[in-house]
Amino acid sequence: METSNKTKAKATGRLRSTRVLIALGALLLLAALPGFALAHGRYGALAKQPSFDSGSLSLVGAGGYATERSHTAIRVTVCLNKRYGGRFFNVRCNTDYDNDRRVKAQVGVPGCVRGVWTTTVVGQALARSGEWTHTASDTSAPFRCS
Repeated sequence: METSNKTKAKATGRLRSTRVLIALGALLLLAALPGFALAHGRYGALAKQPSFDSGSLSLVGAGGYATERSHTAIRVTVCLNKRYGGRFFNVRCNTDYDNDRRVKAQVGVPGCVRGVWTTTVVGQALARSGEWTHTASDTSAPFRCS
């Protein structure tokens, strides 16, 4: 009877070991999948905090978009946003295009109107199919005009 219990314990131990190996293999496979998903290349947008340009007496927001791979075209839209009643609203936007891997744009408003301002950036790449893909966005830290 003791031999039978020992055999069952060994079989149970092997089954647990097999389950652990399968679980580890599945975790490794899941960890590798994002690498395959990014095979088309990385991309991203960056928004800089608005700043007051004392030379031109304007509030300026700037940002850019970049991709690892070349595309037919890429575009970036940079907007200056002002907070009204707890929400931010677009005051002025500017869109720029390029056929390189990087594009930058800036937008400005006259003066420094009292309140809290941010810069938002949205960038996209034009795929071979003619669709705008690889959308990335970013919002800057707030800037206070007083």
